[in-house]
Amino acid sequence: MAAPDPNQPLALLGGLTPAEFLRDYWQQRPLLVRDAIAGFENPIEPDDLAGLATDPDAASRIVSGHVDRQDWDVEYGPFEAEPLGELPERDWTLLVTDVERFWSGGPDFLAHFDFIPRWRRDDLMISYAPPGGSVGPHVDQYDVFLFQAAGRRRWQIQDPPGSLDCHDDLPLAILRAFDPTETWELGPGDLLYLPPNLPHYGLSLDDQCMTWSVGFRAPTILDVLTGFLEERANVIGDQARFEDPGRHPSAHAAELPAADREALREALRALLAAEDHDLDAYLGRFLTRPAGNVELAPGDPGLAATAGPADRFAIHPGVRRAWFQGPDGPILCIAGNDYPAQAVAADVLEAFCSAETLSIAEWEEAIPMIRQILEDGLEAGWLAPDDPGE
Repeated sequence: MAAPDPNQPLALLGGLTPAEFLRDYWQQRPLLVRDAIAGFENPIEPDDLAGLATDPDAASRIVSGHVDRQDWDVEYGPFEAEPLGELPERDWTLLVTDVERFWSGGPDFLAHFDFIPRWRRDDLMISYAPPGGSVGPHVDQYDVFLFQAAGRRRWQIQDPPGSLDCHDDLPLAILRAFDPTETWELGPGDLLYLPPNLPHYGLSLDDQCMTWSVGFRAPTILDVLTGFLEERANVIGDQARFEDPGRHPSAHAAELPAADREALREALRALLAAEDHDLDAYLGRFLTRPAGNVELAPGDPGLAATAGPADRFAIHPGVRRAWFQGPDGPILCIAGNDYPAQAVAADVLEAFCSAETLSIAEWEEAIPMIRQILEDGLEAGWLAPDDPGE
């Protein structure tokens, strides 16, 4: 699927083009948009969200407390249905993350934000809160679009930020001090974009309040470096050691000899050296690695060799896919693997990265490595035989 035209105004962005929004707002300042999605009808009721919170595969939590009492608490799911029906009338919030994995309409909603590459996108989180429900004044380390799907919520921000110190005696990262500088009340269809590290505080104003949060991940450079070093370390293994046959006698017993330092320097340089195409391939693998909360069930990789043209395989909804243009043609990246895809057109790669199931018949001509992809996916558990009846 092609990204939106960067120069075409979007109602989602209040009439700004994607290029204008990214230039003037992204990671810089908030943007409030009224009626960002005109005619929006909320397809998910509070009871639907509560039902999802009982699913052991879904990540859910309930945050309770109030800013005046500073009695914040958090409880993690999965929850039993009966206690969910006995929650108090106010001052709590139910949140479920990665909703796009469980709701078929999730990917279509997230596609509204495809003017930002998907590798940056984290998940769709949906929350329900009765009056007074909140998660407290806090900051996020990531960009977020807050879409009001139902009911009303008051949002406050502090810009410029003050101290970001948090209470150290609470189970949540609640700011010690929050002095709001701007306040908005959002109703159904309204959207608020917030850049990272901007203190904000949302409070439910009624018993219909449902907020959809689209968060955008940003890996730390330390994580990127650590992943690269781990890959290189796995290549050399733990048996490779410093060797010094034919060395010369020491002149000074406590000295680090120049020859030894040179040999170790060269070993480190060889380990760290990488051409651009090697680094790009690593980044493709790193940025598509399954998240830690994605549970995979390894299967039989032999099915890839025996699969008939029409046999279908379902892709785990938590698996990331991406591609990039390498020096010899496109490289397709799936779940921490990379595959050459020379001569494959961009629209074909986009379709592959959006497909929910795969079959030999669909992809063998366009992507010759499809059987290798099936084998790797079955072995790791991010592919499984598709059972439409499930």
